[in-house]
Amino acid sequence: MKLITGLGNPGIKYMKTRHNLGFRVLDRLTNTLKTAPLERNRMYELYKGTYEEDEVLCLYPLTYMNRSGFAVSDVAEQFTIDTQDIIILYDDFNLPLGSIRIRPGGSAGGHNGLSSVVEMLQTNTIPRVRLGIYNEESASQYLDAADFVLSAFEADEEEIADKMIEKAHDATLMMLREGITKAMNSFNKVVDTSKSSTTNKKME
Repeated sequence: MKLITGLGNPGIKYMKTRHNLGFRVLDRLTNTLKTAPLERNRMYELYKGTYEEDEVLCLYPLTYMNRSGFAVSDVAEQFTIDTQDIIILYDDFNLPLGSIRIRPGGSAGGHNGLSSVVEMLQTNTIPRVRLGIYNEESASQYLDAADFVLSAFEADEEEIADKMIEKAHDATLMMLREGITKAMNSFNKVVDTSKSSTTNKKME
């Protein structure tokens, strides 16, 4: 059994923000996997589907970003899922808008949601798909990174975001089907867009 978790904040207020890209990719995946509701409680919404005849769980934490790890650890323990069988989908301020990076593990890179997951699972060896949101022109309009990540995409950025969501959807399916190494080789490529910058930043 695999567990795919999108990181984001619940509620209409946050639905279209940069910080909710993980939820948006998971929305695409739940449709593809033809999932059905399995459980809903104060911590999360959980759906179950199948892919290549394997069971797949799709998890939306409802605890707000900074406490995402509570939902992930609860489901992982309940269904006895090894950390290597978990995939985390989340926005990344350190990557340019339009790019994705698949990694088998590593630091949280300043992302509070992933930090919570790492803390609760007590390991940073957790496969993840990082979705780039950094756009120098847009980010310069905000005093700090927190305000930027909680802002909505500009109209000209949304098309790039949509393509990135589709790419992350395809990459996640390849991870399920053929493993993380094949997916990394296929999807970890530099993306150049006129609206993004490759300058690395750290999210506060």
